[in-house]
Amino acid sequence: MSPTMEEMKVQMGFPMPVDGHAVLNDHPQRSAAPINGWSSLLFGSPFAASGIFIWVMALGKDDPRRHAPVWLVAMIGGFFFLAGAFLMIHGTHDLIRKAIWKNRAAAHPGEPWVADFHWRREGIAFSAFQETLKRLIGALGWNLFLVPFFWIGAVQKVWPFLIFSAVFALLGLIFWYRWGVMVADCVRYGGSFLNYDSFPYFLGSPLRGRLRAPRNFSSIEELKLTLRCVEEKYITSGAGENRSTKVVCYEIYKDEQTLDQGRLRGLAGHDIPFEFPLPPDQPTTTLAATPPTYWEIEAKGKARGVDYQAYFLVPVYKS
Repeated sequence: MSPTMEEMKVQMGFPMPVDGHAVLNDHPQRSAAPINGWSSLLFGSPFAASGIFIWVMALGKDDPRRHAPVWLVAMIGGFFFLAGAFLMIHGTHDLIRKAIWKNRAAAHPGEPWVADFHWRREGIAFSAFQETLKRLIGALGWNLFLVPFFWIGAVQKVWPFLIFSAVFALLGLIFWYRWGVMVADCVRYGGSFLNYDSFPYFLGSPLRGRLRAPRNFSSIEELKLTLRCVEEKYITSGAGENRSTKVVCYEIYKDEQTLDQGRLRGLAGHDIPFEFPLPPDQPTTTLAATPPTYWEIEAKGKARGVDYQAYFLVPVYKS
């Protein structure tokens, strides 16, 4: 009996809906890695140590057993060291963050928003430049990772490596395309700011706020505002040596409202007000948890040439 499409997707590592909640593909993640605290710190240490060892071997005197140029060996050592250093820094940061959360939660019982996140009572900014920089680092990292495979395939004449690296380099064009779209978005609209009309918001009460009109606001023909509750999960797929864990964002709740061009023209030069009802039976914000659950407003504007898109966290808690 042949497997169904859903079973094939699971076998290939594609995340599937859980309890009817849709997967948010290509959604910005709050979790930097699917491992935290001491686990991340200890897991990253051997990688960082291996990277340093490879560097020492690469920069040492010539070894007849070395069949690759020094720069390539040093690059491979850099991959190990950076991966390990990232996990160690991430784990240390998580330990410090949770210690601060514990102290603040004890000092402010019944006020989880004080300890949960560094909220600004007036509102929250979206940095288009910061998101563009993240995309650039991801695209560069993808291509640098393929350099050793290209060298083995082209110089050592190991054709499977060359084919593998060429195929994945072509797939990597998607990263560069997305980065280019973000650059155009950043240049045209700049950063954005969302004002809270109250702080915090409580489940069962209305959520009111104002979006400051971005640069070149007049070019936007339609603006969709989406209130969303996102729950991140660590999903493990595969088995044995092929087992891997990644962060997946699930949409727990969604509400939308759309402003057409006529209404947008009437708001030109002014803040864009909005209001959403908050149902009482939805999850509360837990940004300090690993993985976190949080509420956000996504602003997505359709325009000729370059669309506008921004994400804003909103403080939604139980009263």
